[in-house]
Amino acid sequence: MLLHSPPYLFVSKVIRVLIIGFLLVTVSMQYYNYHKSKFNCIESVPTHVNDPQTGEGDDQGVPLCPIISPKLIGWTNLSVETTSSILDEDESVVELRMKEAGLEAGGKYEPKECRSQQRAAIIVPVRDRKDHLTVFLRYMHPFLQRKQMSYVIIVVQQSEHLPFNRGMLMNIGFKEVQLLKEKYQCLILHDVDMLPEHDGNPYTCPEEGKPRQMAFSMNYFKNYTYPVGEGFFGAVTAISTADFQRINGFSNLFWGWGGEDENLYHRVISQNLTVVRPFDGQPLHSVRYTMQSHKRAVPSLGRLDVIKGGRSAFQTDGLVNLNYQKLNYQLNPLCTHVLVGLQPSNTSAI
Repeated sequence: MLLHSPPYLFVSKVIRVLIIGFLLVTVSMQYYNYHKSKFNCIESVPTHVNDPQTGEGDDQGVPLCPIISPKLIGWTNLSVETTSSILDEDESVVELRMKEAGLEAGGKYEPKECRSQQRAAIIVPVRDRKDHLTVFLRYMHPFLQRKQMSYVIIVVQQSEHLPFNRGMLMNIGFKEVQLLKEKYQCLILHDVDMLPEHDGNPYTCPEEGKPRQMAFSMNYFKNYTYPVGEGFFGAVTAISTADFQRINGFSNLFWGWGGEDENLYHRVISQNLTVVRPFDGQPLHSVRYTMQSHKRAVPSLGRLDVIKGGRSAFQTDGLVNLNYQKLNYQLNPLCTHVLVGLQPSNTSAI
């Protein structure tokens, strides 16, 4: 019947058959896509957004952040007048400004205009430094955001009674970082009184096997000269999470001021890691720090004995025998705040 139809009817019927076939195929494909997870016997799980490791996620069309951010402004005058004005700012105004800039509860930040290639956890040990901490947080967030960094600031506060133990608080900060859902490739171990003057200072994650001594040129020393002695490895340092685990973190035995940074240096060297100094290929003016003024702490009398006896004890003293009580945990607007009570296994350096 079709063969004896007029040519125009034959063409019309062929077109209709093709249209119907196309519609059937389209409907079938839509049905399959909608129920694809059921056909595959799995449930679709969205990849973590902004994952610098894989580059996958809902924003994979967003470009990677450049190595040198276009938002850098250079040097900042950190005079006493400047830090005083930062301290005097209204808290609610500061928090609103930080929130509008993209800062999330707990002091977490991800740049929106690009995908940061790394995530860094800044660990800040404190006790009785309220004003220093206020200035530090209000200054450091804009500083880090101009660098287009993905980061979190974790403040570990020691309760009263025992002498201050900086190393142990750093170890606790590392443990708390491991509990976060995001993966952080490195730690920046940061004293609360240290403020970087120039946003060209590399706050990037160091290469694995090469921890970086960052605070080496400070206004505390005349003309920003750096400390004498290669064993200095304190104030501000950056280390990969893998390397920190490898050296078993800090010693837990240094109660009071001093010694834990030198011990950390020996741990690093003992594992054949290479300490990178800021003047290696970097102009000194871009890595200078201003120290917020405070009374000089009294050195621990027993620190030298612990240093001498602790160079070979790193496998049993550190992350593996860390003991503490978490008294409070809060996701504050500008930081993740952890209040801890320390449980010493040895107080010989007190």
